[in-house]
Amino acid sequence: MAELSAKNGLNRCPQCGGSDIATDTNSGKLKCKTCKTLFDAKSDNTAGGMNALKGDKVHEGAADIVPGEDVVLTFKCPACGAEVVLNTEEATSASCHWCRHIFSANEKMPNGAIPDLVLPFKLTKEEAIEKVRDAVDLDSPALNAEFKEKFNPEEVRGVYFPYMIIDLNSHWTSDGEAQKTIGEATRPPFEYEEYLISREFDLLVDDLTVESSANRLNQDTYVNSNNIINAILPYDTENAVAWNANYLRGFASERRSVDTNSLKEVVALQAGDMARRKIKADSPQYDRGIHWEHEHLKVNGSKWKAAYLPVWLYSYKGEKDSRIYYIAINARTGETVGCVPTKGDSGKNIEARHHHENETRFEIQNLKAKDVFSKKGKSYKKEIEYRNDERVIGSLSHGREEMLGVERNRFRNGANYTSAKSSSIVMRIVYVFIWLFFIAIFLLVLLSPSDGSGSHSSSSSSSHDSSWSSSYDSGGSSYSGGSDSSSGFTYDW
Repeated sequence: MAELSAKNGLNRCPQCGGSDIATDTNSGKLKCKTCKTLFDAKSDNTAGGMNALKGDKVHEGAADIVPGEDVVLTFKCPACGAEVVLNTEEATSASCHWCRHIFSANEKMPNGAIPDLVLPFKLTKEEAIEKVRDAVDLDSPALNAEFKEKFNPEEVRGVYFPYMIIDLNSHWTSDGEAQKTIGEATRPPFEYEEYLISREFDLLVDDLTVESSANRLNQDTYVNSNNIINAILPYDTENAVAWNANYLRGFASERRSVDTNSLKEVVALQAGDMARRKIKADSPQYDRGIHWEHEHLKVNGSKWKAAYLPVWLYSYKGEKDSRIYYIAINARTGETVGCVPTKGDSGKNIEARHHHENETRFEIQNLKAKDVFSKKGKSYKKEIEYRNDERVIGSLSHGREEMLGVERNRFRNGANYTSAKSSSIVMRIVYVFIWLFFIAIFLLVLLSPSDGSGSHSSSSSSSHDSSWSSSYDSGGSSYSGGSDSSSGFTYDW
């Protein structure tokens, strides 16, 4: 691999000029190990300005990863003249082997190792150890015996995980039907008024935070615990500072492996979730809910920054279990979420996630609302048919494709299919009844006398179930081209 020349890579103390600098977790600042001076860069992630965004503005650290690009830097030490080689695939800082000057990768590299922003650790390791200890009830009789025996909170590690931080300037339009209850009936039938409604507004999203590691994006709770790491969001990303490799000294880090184009679908869907939840919160009169027939998000402009965010992570992998269990701690806020093995573990992790629709900063402007009375009616159901104003289709917590398949079923068959788990259980029950039905028909054919024609006909009653199954399985396809009419949601980027 060819070597690239770079700047001298030194980050010096503003007080004494020393280069031996690392993070002081008590303050979250940088600390010179020579003179003990604490210093910090000012925030490099200013809020606001979303309504001025036009087109995609991708910062240097968030640029597309170039496969096979050279990642080896050579530094010439200004103190002793020695040349020091740094492989950024393995580390972002090194020391001169002669005079011990510390070098850091200051230039952005096209391999995903160097972000635009970094949010320093704030919680100390001692505080993290206590939180890990508090997260596990060692006296619980349900706890896995092997885990209990090997549990050691001191093994918690500080890790910087890669994220994309996105600002969005978008425009939302939606139309559908909404219903509100008339009277105070406590039992069916329920009287209601129905309205044809539409909403249109500018949606400005500030610091939407999305994982940018392909491994972390897979948050299927049936096979891994990645959702635990997702669940400790949000971070105070407004305090993120410009990249400085010294913040990583003493901590592990994981390189970014996903480019902006691969994340646009997730970003659009999560922005749509915010818009939908905002409309619902502002329309409490429609207590029976809303059925949106069409929803569309038009992205006018975006800003992308790559960032390292700090996590204290405790992991466990059993001898007979292929899964890795996590206890994750937000190293800024102290938010702690954990999943540990229990006796007779079924392989299902807890369903925790980051509630992006409620925990991301956003605002709406230029609202245009229209509500037109349509009709009065009666129903034996407490909700409008095909209610979908509460759906969250940008969630990653059940695995991307399975979640989309469930959402398509919710739209086609009603609002009772709330999770991948419940849908799969329903499917299994349906399949059992289908098999029982065919077995019964088969037994009747065997036991019934023949009419001599040698022919027995039976109409299949599984056509609806077949389409139901096909609908669920269609979760394997994505929102190709930013549009999928089966879910009622479309977007343009």
